[in-house]
Amino acid sequence: MIDDISCEAEIKNNLHFVSIEGNWDKDIHDKRIAHAAMILMEDEFSLAIASATCAPPSYFSFFQGRLGEYTKEILINKYGIPAMRIIPAYRFPYGSTYTIIDAFTNAAVIGWVSCGLKRRNREINVLFEPSTSDFHGLRVEALNNRACQYLGNLNVNMELSCRNKLPLSILKKDYPEEEARLSEMQSTKGLIATGEWVDNGKMKSFDDLNNMKHDLFEAFRSVFQISLSDMDNYMLSDFGRVIFTLLWNQMANNQKLSEKDFKNVCAYVRSWFDVDISETEMLMIKKIIKY
Repeated sequence: MIDDISCEAEIKNNLHFVSIEGNWDKDIHDKRIAHAAMILMEDEFSLAIASATCAPPSYFSFFQGRLGEYTKEILINKYGIPAMRIIPAYRFPYGSTYTIIDAFTNAAVIGWVSCGLKRRNREINVLFEPSTSDFHGLRVEALNNRACQYLGNLNVNMELSCRNKLPLSILKKDYPEEEARLSEMQSTKGLIATGEWVDNGKMKSFDDLNNMKHDLFEAFRSVFQISLSDMDNYMLSDFGRVIFTLLWNQMANNQKLSEKDFKNVCAYVRSWFDVDISETEMLMIKKIIKY
């Protein structure tokens, strides 16, 4: 992977992420996108995470394919969110996904942007606001808190909250099935305690950093055709890693990159962090993505 480097070029600002949790019902999903767009427009330096949420063959979804692709189209075309601000979690190498897997990918991309998935020298603060339905909020909040727990070991200080979640008392009264699922997750041997689940016969863990890195690399490679040796041979600063991510977002969401896109990304990062961007590092990034 591209590693973080210990230097003065470290992020001191708080980072802000908003994931859009998919739903196979169009009306429900569109409401989740609208809620996320409201948050994203409040903070021009927040980043969206377009969760894949790809339905298995036994389920019916209004969108045939990865819901993250529908999400990014609506965010761009209806709400005017720039493509470079939408992290393409739908590019992770999964045939089908569900809330647990989406939480795992959320942790992977947040970990990548905030620390390069390795321990930072200085703590960084991250605000993460999953956008979901009110009845789903407590479970999504619990899942993502557990998925991101490992990042604390890497000096990432997480604040996580679903703005529109229902209180537990209302969940018990009006959505007993959802409350039962939350209760099971929070039991002594449940997912929150163990961090483990079975996926297609294989044991998975929220604390498996190697698996997180592998899947993230595959998502990068699906866009830039980067070789593993390329990723191992270069080191980026915090700001270089953010620039790389924004370019990945732009390329994945628009299927092309231009010099104008590079200039827009650099201008955005300068405005966001009030920093000068190293020309040497920009040349390195272009070499990594073979631009």
